Amino acid sequence: MGLSTTLSAAPRKVGSSNFAKRLRCSGRLPAVCYGEGGESQAIEFNYNDVKKAFLGDPGNRSLFTVAVEGGESFPALVKDLQIHPVSRKMLHVDFLKIDPGKKVTVKVPLTLFGKALGVERGGQILQSEREITVSGLPADIPSSISADVSGLNLGQTMHLSQVELPDTLTLVKVVDLPVAVVNVPKGLKAEAEASAAAEAASAKAAAPAKAAAPAKAAKPEKSKSDKKK
Repeated sequence: MGLSTTLSAAPRKVGSSNFAKRLRCSGRLPAVCYGEGGESQAIEFNYNDVKKAFLGDPGNRSLFTVAVEGGESFPALVKDLQIHPVSRKMLHVDFLKIDPGKKVTVKVPLTLFGKALGVERGGQILQSEREITVSGLPADIPSSISADVSGLNLGQTMHLSQVELPDTLTLVKVVDLPVAVVNVPKGLKAEAEASAAAEAASAKAAAPAKAAAPAKAAKPEKSKSDKKK
């Protein structure tokens, strides 16, 4: 489940930008958590813990359980993540505290399983969508969603609407995008076309030639005596 990933936080003192910079240099990551009523709570995390949760751990990277030292634990959505433009290090995270009894809309990683028929015949499967957007209660949001592609043949495509979801989730989509396709490699395509052409030529050669239509017999010319009659 997405909520199985817990981030341990500590209350943070709010200070100047230099204070936040010193905090980062000490291996901490400043953050803030907003409640539904608009109230906010300044918190901080161990940088490496957040980095592992965002980049290393498989599964949902939008929904977490935040456990504040000496305080409460609550489900929270990542609303904003500030990244340094050069170093690409995380600078600040904004969380939104959510109600466990209300549905949320989040992106969940999509994984494929099964060996496609087209792959067994020499094709290559390509995954065009790595995440899909679903709606459901926080506790029902999975760490990932799996789609069975074993039935896909050469040239066939699986779309968002074909991904099977648990009854507790609803697919949120604007366009029914393709998520996976079995491509036909150029070499295999040329080979298939050449084989089809050879079969067509062979079938044409084996077909019996059409019998020539018999020539129409010329009508005998009437003699002058016959015309007089």
